[in-house]
Amino acid sequence: MNLLADKAKKTFLLLWIGQLISNLGTQTSLYGIGLWFFANTQRLMDFALVALTVQLARIIVLPLIGVRLAQWSRKRVMLISNAIGALCTIAFAGLLLQGDAIPLLLPLLLLQAIAAMAEATLILSFSSLIPILFVDKDSLIRANGLFASTDSLILALAPFLGTWLSGLLGLKGVLALDGLSFLLALIFVLAAPWSPQFTRLSKKSAAWNGFQTIKHLKMLKQLWTRFPLAKVALVMTSAIAFSYAATEVLFPAWVAVSYGTSHMALVIFVAFIGYGFGLLAWQKSLGFQWKRIWLNMVFIQALVLMGAGLQFFASQEFIWFLGVLIFSFGLPIVMSSVQQAWSQLAPPEDLPGIYAIRYTFEWSARLIAFITISLVVDQVIQPILTWQNFPYWLKLSLGTGDGRAIAVTLGAMGWVLLLSSINQKKNLHSTIYK
Repeated sequence: MNLLADKAKKTFLLLWIGQLISNLGTQTSLYGIGLWFFANTQRLMDFALVALTVQLARIIVLPLIGVRLAQWSRKRVMLISNAIGALCTIAFAGLLLQGDAIPLLLPLLLLQAIAAMAEATLILSFSSLIPILFVDKDSLIRANGLFASTDSLILALAPFLGTWLSGLLGLKGVLALDGLSFLLALIFVLAAPWSPQFTRLSKKSAAWNGFQTIKHLKMLKQLWTRFPLAKVALVMTSAIAFSYAATEVLFPAWVAVSYGTSHMALVIFVAFIGYGFGLLAWQKSLGFQWKRIWLNMVFIQALVLMGAGLQFFASQEFIWFLGVLIFSFGLPIVMSSVQQAWSQLAPPEDLPGIYAIRYTFEWSARLIAFITISLVVDQVIQPILTWQNFPYWLKLSLGTGDGRAIAVTLGAMGWVLLLSSINQKKNLHSTIYK
């Protein structure tokens, strides 16, 4: 048993490093290629289409593979997915670097979609494999924390890295990083000490017999009606993904408009400190009481975002940076709690279908946020703030001037988190002593 546990830890660490590299390369190239399109065509729509294509492709592939993945060799699936990603990068290079002319957008989007489907398959394969690797509860909590924390960190880091690489090395540098990341991930999958026990199907749970034949929507209905924890996971995953995605767009724009780009380096530094302490706290103690602290941390993050919508807090620099620190501290805890909740909804061998539903909700919420949030700022919040009939005290609270529409929209994301956590507190509480 100890030998198997040691092999499981080594397998997890190697797959985790490979996934980290692969995901970082994919997300960085997404922003780098999008910026390259924008720089050459001066059409922001081309930049947006790349991101839209990636998100839609990820969502589309989930129902196709989710209920089948448990019947396939996870090692083979991850090897094939990494190989497909590498081939897509080679095809990209062939199209983009063949001459000075800008190639047609459609074949490039098709390649990006295929690569995104491969990446989604990798994420689904690895995330649903973790509960199989770790039977021990404490080890599972720590592993889920590492997986969820690095995933969200990459989503925050990739836009900055993609922008920097695109400007420094150009398209060739971005493509080289993407191709190298898939190659390294492939090597780590091959190097992992796989064991037959890690992919063996279980016949234990009669409640889930026939699970592979149930369609995506029927699986969703079954989860919603049978498990209070599933309701919490579904609602909070959607609310958190939407609010975090909106914050990814709004917060850098707010800092740039209201405080200047010189503020950005200090913001990133403070955020990394908070994030690091949050991850350490999860690994050391908070992860073992995640049900008690999950929604409380969401509530605290909601208050931080709501404070951004008020002029008073925006003008208090110490409080402002303290808010950045606290919000960043909560990121790994909240995302690790999401991961832990989903891992408890079914026997480990049946989790691919469950996780397919999870990522459908999560990535759909992110997609909706990316599509709508700019429209909300420009077409809704900005006109409301210029309305002359607002009470004076409300105008004073919300503030005026550059960036206030963005700040108020950030405050609205706080309300999304707050109301969602209040709505699901009873459901989560009912699961604490089970």
